[in-house]
Amino acid sequence: MALKSPEAAVRNRLVTTAGVSALIGSRVYPVIAPASAALPFVTWRRIAVTRTQALSGPIGLPTVSLSLDIFAETYESARDIADECRKSLDGWGGTFDNTEVANVSLDNESDGFAQLAGGDLPPVYTVQQIYGILWQES
Repeated sequence: MALKSPEAAVRNRLVTTAGVSALIGSRVYPVIAPASAALPFVTWRRIAVTRTQALSGPIGLPTVSLSLDIFAETYESARDIADECRKSLDGWGGTFDNTEVANVSLDNESDGFAQLAGGDLPPVYTVQQIYGILWQES
């Protein structure tokens, strides 16, 4: 049985959305991209899980806070990818590999830059998007 993961559902949604895959193909990686990854690419990482509690125990659906980090050679490219990711994910819900995602919402977004491994490389542009994901745990 596959591990239920809202992150896997989000990755699948991104790589199967035409607007996103046209810009990054399948270059969506957990936490850190391989050193051989070509730009542009996207990484994700779980930054928090919130579970509402009552006296009787947990109630409702847990919310995963997911950071989606977009890396590109130009600011325009990073913004274009960010916009396509937002269009694909914000307001989406669905099922992938027995994982039910009730709703995804874009909570925050910021621009930045990063120095990739190999100090002789120029800095790259980044966009960080923070999504809240309501999903059904087993």
